[in-house]
Amino acid sequence: MLANTSLSVVSRAVDPVPSSLPLPSPAAYSSAAIEASKKPMHEWILEEPLLKAAISNIEYYGYVASGLKSLHELALGGNAEARDYLDPHRSSISAKHFKAMHAFGLHFQALQDHGSALEWFKKAAMDANYHESAVSYAAYLVTGKSLPNPDPGLAIAFLMKAWESGSNKDAALALGEAYAKGVGVPQRDVQKSVMWYKRAWDKGGFADAAYVVGFSYGTGVLPFSAAVNPGDEDNMKGWNSSGLGNMKVNETLAQRVGGLDSDPNPGTPATPTALPITLPVFVNPVHCDMSEAANWYKKAAYLGHPRACNNLAELYMTGKGVTANDRTGFGYFQKASAAGLAEGHYNLGRCYVTARGCWENKTKAEELFRKAESQGIAEATKALEPFRAEVMKQRTGGWFF
Repeated sequence: MLANTSLSVVSRAVDPVPSSLPLPSPAAYSSAAIEASKKPMHEWILEEPLLKAAISNIEYYGYVASGLKSLHELALGGNAEARDYLDPHRSSISAKHFKAMHAFGLHFQALQDHGSALEWFKKAAMDANYHESAVSYAAYLVTGKSLPNPDPGLAIAFLMKAWESGSNKDAALALGEAYAKGVGVPQRDVQKSVMWYKRAWDKGGFADAAYVVGFSYGTGVLPFSAAVNPGDEDNMKGWNSSGLGNMKVNETLAQRVGGLDSDPNPGTPATPTALPITLPVFVNPVHCDMSEAANWYKKAAYLGHPRACNNLAELYMTGKGVTANDRTGFGYFQKASAAGLAEGHYNLGRCYVTARGCWENKTKAEELFRKAESQGIAEATKALEPFRAEVMKQRTGGWFF
């Protein structure tokens, strides 16, 4: 998504793992690697207190980052017990230490061992009902990374589990995107999507969430359709704060596992193959309310969301949902343009041409129209015609050949 914005979400450790950990191949924990670095008995005896101290730090004192670092170093040195404790299938750690289990998953993510990472997330989600792990496991399910096939439907179940157990803000954001794109759910449902985006805003203050809600009140639908994305008749494109996204995958979750594989291994498709080629149209549109649209756009614009700034500016220019105010509208167009939004460049250029909320300045207008044209705005090309005609007139002295 979203960008969706989705809808922008990255894994976060509850007890962060130090970024200074070395990142060798996960094969460093393998039996072959340990066998090759076999140590004399006295060295194993010397390491036993270190192993016990590391486990105690994790299980009794809550110093997960410190304990994990020690276990990591011991495992790299060939300590089989440390390796087994970090192995999701052999570890003796109990479900009550679910935050440590989640940290182990993040640790293996950093090592690019996604198979072990997803097993730790699954274990913490299923055995301890930990909401952060449920969202992370859902991310693997929806992308199919390190799995034979993706399972977006099961991902939705774990997202619901994360919401029910911890009112997880990332789960709400991902569910909003799921209902907007129809990924893992039966239909693209506007009302359900808006409901989840509102929850995401309440819990996480996501600018993308506020923008989607504002757009929905302004149009009755969502910013994922050919009606609002011309040239997108097959509905395969979406939006986010920086541009169009991938309508076939939940981008909120994909970001949580480092994105999709650019060159996936056989049996690990980058894009869910079970999704239809053409997505269904929206159901359950919301009732348009320009005042509510303006209120939600303001929330997103305050956080710098460029599309929210652009759309809010249009409302001020037209007096829809707010008291008309050209100066305020001009200011929001400036913010959208400063963020690099193509529509913002074009609309700000129009302000300078027509002196709406500013003094007329055709030099700035031409500069902005050129920026918008370079980013694919067809209206900008048309707006530049008088400027180009004037240049041609000056070059030819008014004579045309």
